[in-house]
Amino acid sequence: MNVGVTTSYALLAAVVTVAIPACDTIASRHEDLPLPTSALQLASLVATQQAELLAGGGDDFDTFGGAVAISGDTALVGASRDDDMGSDAGAVYVFARSGTSWIQQAKLTAADGGSNDNFGFSVALSGNTAVVGAIADDDVTSDAGAAYVFVRSGTTWSQQAKLTAADGTSNDQLGFSIAVSGDTAVVGAVNDDDRAEHAGSAYVFVRSGTTWTQQAKLIATDTAAFDQLGWSVAVSGDTAVVGARLHDDANTDSGSAYVFVRGGTSWTQQAKLTAGDAATGDTFGAAVAVSGTTAVVGAPLTDANAADSGSAYVFTRSGTSWTQQAKLTAADAGASDSLGAAAALDGDTVVVGAPNDGDLGAASGSAYVFTRSGTSWTQQTKLTASDGAAVDLFGTSVAVSGSTSLIGAPGHDDLGPSSGSAYVYAPPGAGNGAACTTSANCASGFCIDGVCCNTACGGGDPTDCQACGVVAGAAVDGTCAATAAGTVCRAAAGACDVAETCNGTSTSCPSDVLTAAGTVCRTSAGACDAAEHCTGSSAACPSDALAGAGTVCRAAVGSCDLAESCTGGSAACPSNQHKPDLSLCIGGLLGLPGLCLGGVCVL
Repeated sequence: MNVGVTTSYALLAAVVTVAIPACDTIASRHEDLPLPTSALQLASLVATQQAELLAGGGDDFDTFGGAVAISGDTALVGASRDDDMGSDAGAVYVFARSGTSWIQQAKLTAADGGSNDNFGFSVALSGNTAVVGAIADDDVTSDAGAAYVFVRSGTTWSQQAKLTAADGTSNDQLGFSIAVSGDTAVVGAVNDDDRAEHAGSAYVFVRSGTTWTQQAKLIATDTAAFDQLGWSVAVSGDTAVVGARLHDDANTDSGSAYVFVRGGTSWTQQAKLTAGDAATGDTFGAAVAVSGTTAVVGAPLTDANAADSGSAYVFTRSGTSWTQQAKLTAADAGASDSLGAAAALDGDTVVVGAPNDGDLGAASGSAYVFTRSGTSWTQQTKLTASDGAAVDLFGTSVAVSGSTSLIGAPGHDDLGPSSGSAYVYAPPGAGNGAACTTSANCASGFCIDGVCCNTACGGGDPTDCQACGVVAGAAVDGTCAATAAGTVCRAAAGACDVAETCNGTSTSCPSDVLTAAGTVCRTSAGACDAAEHCTGSSAACPSDALAGAGTVCRAAVGSCDLAESCTGGSAACPSNQHKPDLSLCIGGLLGLPGLCLGGVCVL
């Protein structure tokens, strides 16, 4: 049905990739997108295991952890052999972090899921949008494959769309790899036969509102039979990278990766990436990741330090040209470790999976963290599971977001043989008062007002009267306390509402109070406008009302003057008018008759 699921775990680890590309999301089995790295995120590079994630209701051979993605405090874990919707129909689990604890938020399944669909074979996450690959979906035709889009509102996830190729055919396996960046998704079809048998391709889909449409189909200029273009994909803004692990550029199955860029709605090939020391069977392109002007390509079967020990290559772009910046290898590399089967990139940090590493037993697996300083890359740490065991295949999938890494181990047996698991790693938390961007940065598990806090402190709610950061009104950074007296906790909601301020002792904002009835909320704008007054029951000032037409706004002064009346359409009183010249008038002390001249009665 599909190579990735039906082959042995050892082979799966050696060839299946998890690319983690680029900009505002973070990664999956065959990839996704990362967030920018900062000095704060890299302050502590020795990560510790924060949690082991297990599927609620997980069972034998679910292969939970075969694909992973993470963005901030949200993680996705694929279980492509879950049986809820039928044998091997597949599912994806969503986890959310609170403090340093992770809880299952949702279980995602396809609305039309069926047996052997392998939903969850690849996953990608960008903010509140998740994209899931189902490589053996039969909607178009047998094993043509599909991808599903889910969106989150609050804590609820719902299916937004199902993506299929306009020219999909049998056994294309669309969804073998997935990447998403904002409103753009790239989906690999590893067995597409458009150019030649199993040459492969990738499809670009874009969202407008809630509607997704196919924007482009990506095919390399030199694609050939059995290249398997689309084995891995990555996207960052208008740049996509697509791996072809069996391309014969240097020699048989040496592999390559292709860079495509978007201009308007059109995509063109910008570059072809190959290893500087490419050799037969390296499978360069098994994993790809991209972030801005940096790309990483995994080659799990290179003989870097021993046969099939594996490696990953870093490329950077200047203008439109790409050059190799580094080759990453493990300091303790061993034969058949398959380093580079999965790769994740976040700014200056790369996480690379080695699912066949044998530190804790044959194919127990590991992952390595590398960081860049200037143009130099160094290995910072090696990650292994606290309860790792043989054939766990830890490192089959990897993801990274800031200082947090997520590693999949689909062969782990916690809930039964190959039920699978995933592990979260984060650096030891900083002390209270230290700067932070997420709760994972803090030993307390609470990042409030940009600093590590001793308590949840109301979750940083700006409408209460407690704060943990001086910038938000606290006395000192790191200790939750009542906000200083006079701090506005609820802004006025209208002209007839009063802004509430903290009293300096209570952590609650005072009750909402409206302006007293009769208080002028809009002054008169002219002789034909009336001032509006608050009602005492609404925050809004009553609608502006003008004096009715015919209302006298300026009385006549003398027998040669005319009274002016409001028009009903303007706040201003009409210009002063007088009787026409030579009109009869009565004037003087004796009241004698006269004639009007220029508004004055002349006797």
